[in-house]
Amino acid sequence: MSGFTPILRSDWLDAPVGLAPIQNGSVTSPDGFVAAGVACGLKASGDLDLGVLSATGPVVSWLLDTANALPSAPVRLNRTHGRDGFQAVVVNAGIANASTGSGGEEDARRMAELTATELGLGIAQVAVSSTGVIGERLDMQKIPAAIREACGQLGPDGGQRFNQAICTTDRLLKGGAFRVLLAGGEVTLGIAAKGAGMIRPTMATMLAYVTTDAALAPDDLRVATERAGAESFNRISVDGQMSPSDTLLVFASGTGAPLGGEDLARFADCLRAVCRWAAIQMVKDGEGAEHAVHLTVRTARDDAEAEAVARAIAESPLVKTAIFGRDPNWGRISQAVGMALARSPGAPAELGVWLDAIALDDPAAAAVMEQAEYDIAVALGRGTGEYDLWLSDLTHAYVTLNAEYHT
Repeated sequence: MSGFTPILRSDWLDAPVGLAPIQNGSVTSPDGFVAAGVACGLKASGDLDLGVLSATGPVVSWLLDTANALPSAPVRLNRTHGRDGFQAVVVNAGIANASTGSGGEEDARRMAELTATELGLGIAQVAVSSTGVIGERLDMQKIPAAIREACGQLGPDGGQRFNQAICTTDRLLKGGAFRVLLAGGEVTLGIAAKGAGMIRPTMATMLAYVTTDAALAPDDLRVATERAGAESFNRISVDGQMSPSDTLLVFASGTGAPLGGEDLARFADCLRAVCRWAAIQMVKDGEGAEHAVHLTVRTARDDAEAEAVARAIAESPLVKTAIFGRDPNWGRISQAVGMALARSPGAPAELGVWLDAIALDDPAAAAVMEQAEYDIAVALGRGTGEYDLWLSDLTHAYVTLNAEYHT
């Protein structure tokens, strides 16, 4: 892993006051969680490629997954068990186990069964995730021994290795931990995530696992997780391509009275900020990316129109290559807006575009585009609708990496 510049724009996170990173923290920093990562040979590099994350006691959990109409075998399996009740997850990288038919579904079930047996859990308590090349079967000669090895190595210090094991084309680990002091006491959140390409809003190939020692009622965790996903992983785009494997799974191990009132609201804000922290790193780590941009579309006819325009801009190869080329090209953005609004009702858009509050037609805008991170604001003058998301540029390196990814 070569690395990339950490997030510079802390204002993008909208983090509650007091949410602080834990040095060398990981997904196992909250009490009640253990993890491990091992190498079983699914990656040609020989790097870690299978991880297990498990609660050491009862937890409440909630799972979100891809909107792709051809979901992977693990996603299909998890859905048969519902979206809650998970106590552990087993993840492999290198092969996505997607578009693999009934055989792939049997492989995913076998992974869950093996892990459940090792951990003394029921199969419905083990979620499964796979990420990597689509259309190829897992080598199930390698998986069983690797699962046994990983389960045998589980420990509170295994968070980093778990994070390494779930990565594919990532240049840097997207994991860590944070703590915040609530009225009822200190709460810790940990996260392990991966994602750099095949990233699009609607569970933009990303995987993310969040742990917390907060005590939460199941329905409160569901609401907080759905909001966090909607305002983080569903608002990023690297290449406009939707993965069949995307998964966000949140575990809460806390005991005692569940959070309520202001503490619950503040925790939900923290969960959103932690997810956004990982999601924006996926944009910054977009395969070959050099720029990350926060795009806001405002004064649209309604929020749905604002979202349609934002996605058209964010997924336009013309816009993305202009960002890469540091080219303040009005035509690239206006074309995308016009395309998104084709045959839509209402008055024509009165287009305004700003880069870090500098008008796009101002000569100073070119200097803004030299920055690694900046804002683009687009006003349509049609109403009160608004939507925002984060996007990366499109570089020569993206083409090279994806042209050589499989061959």
